[in-house]
Amino acid sequence: MIALSQPRFRLSLLLISAVAALGGVAAESPPAAYPHYVPGTTLTGDFRITCESSAEPLMKLWVERFAKFHPGFEIIAKGTSPIASVPMVMSGAYELGFPARELWVSEEESFRKIRGYDATVIVVGLGAHRTAGLTPALGVYVNASNPIEKITLDQLDAIYSAERRRGGTKEITTWGDLGLTGEWSNRPIDAYIHRLPNGVDYFIQKVVCQGADFRKSVIQLPMRRGKLGPDEVIADVAVHDPAAIGFGCLGNVIPGMKTIALAENSNGPFYSGTLEEVQRMEYPFARPIFMVVDREPGKPLPPKIKEFLSFVLSQEGQDAIVASEGWVPLPPSVAATELNKLQ
Repeated sequence: MIALSQPRFRLSLLLISAVAALGGVAAESPPAAYPHYVPGTTLTGDFRITCESSAEPLMKLWVERFAKFHPGFEIIAKGTSPIASVPMVMSGAYELGFPARELWVSEEESFRKIRGYDATVIVVGLGAHRTAGLTPALGVYVNASNPIEKITLDQLDAIYSAERRRGGTKEITTWGDLGLTGEWSNRPIDAYIHRLPNGVDYFIQKVVCQGADFRKSVIQLPMRRGKLGPDEVIADVAVHDPAAIGFGCLGNVIPGMKTIALAENSNGPFYSGTLEEVQRMEYPFARPIFMVVDREPGKPLPPKIKEFLSFVLSQEGQDAIVASEGWVPLPPSVAATELNKLQ
């Protein structure tokens, strides 16, 4: 009943409660500053969750460990594409969606149009530090011969955005505009993204461009090319195009290209994307992972949703993230903020 290979799994907490103690693995626990989970009520019946397929192992750990507190309660979880999470919650087919990434603007707009109010989104953890496929922190890719060592979100906005919502007075089009001299001063910047829709470049659009469209001059590449996956496609371009700039997983750096330090603006500080910087959410391209539910304004969360989210944000829930080997737990202060949203 807990086979990882099955795209859909049905986990009866009554049956797996005896197995729950086996869910933990040897791993360093997150800081002991999270509240321990204490059930606020006794749950009965069932609970329907839709979960991004690569996050199924993490979801199973949460379900198994939740079993110790609510024997007899059943969770029905369906592993699927992340783009199914919002529609499934919006339609009422599932009560909680776990796309394991940020919501896209189109998803937010669709939910608002159909339901008449915003989706409720809760940050429950962070994507991986350097593991592709687990909503990893992103690096800014450039050619290894490029002398640039750092860049800001404001500068990236002026390179990529059609509107420069961060306040830039003009477009940045050459490497000289970023302060490079000599042969680089007049060299045009070749700015790359993947073709939309995809999670990486929607994240860039949301965080860097503050929701604005990309400039028409931005070069759009396919998500895959031959045997190359999304990160490899951008890395390969960065190797072969000295003027390239793009984004990809920090763990996919290859010979001939590099990542550069990143800051919000010219005041700094600049971060290189170390594990500690990602864990503390200091690195601007650390990627939170979200759960989404349908909560009408002014109404309390249903008890089963509140209990499950409270568990995920507790010491026990964040321990499960550590045990998942890839995903990163939240800073305790952020977990506390998210817990307050459940009230």
